[in-house]
Amino acid sequence: MCHLLLALPLLALPLFWIFPLSVALPSYSAVAALSAVIYWYAIRAMKQPIRNGAVGMVGEIGEVLEANGEDLRVRIHNELWHAVSTGAPLCKGDDLEVVGVEQLTLQVQKLDLDARYFGGSSG
Repeated sequence: MCHLLLALPLLALPLFWIFPLSVALPSYSAVAALSAVIYWYAIRAMKQPIRNGAVGMVGEIGEVLEANGEDLRVRIHNELWHAVSTGAPLCKGDDLEVVGVEQLTLQVQKLDLDARYFGGSSG
């Protein structure tokens, strides 16, 4: 079905063989305008950032629930994940940011609110 919508301008070409030009041209123009709107929405949808899967987790903010050295249990979007810290050691209750994903393990670092919201590094 989707591919038929993308091919509408080609499917409407027989209008010129069936109807006189005074009828076919406005009809084909309407089909072309409809196709342009569909193409615009399709291109806009393809340019949106990824929101699911492993790549969609990067940049998300969560909280440490359990910390056993470098082995962490974290909550992100009310889901529990296994994570490892890539920076400073994290403690229970710390806010964190996902910086990478390797298989089903998140790579996280402590969330620096000053750098995130004010554009500089704290310290």
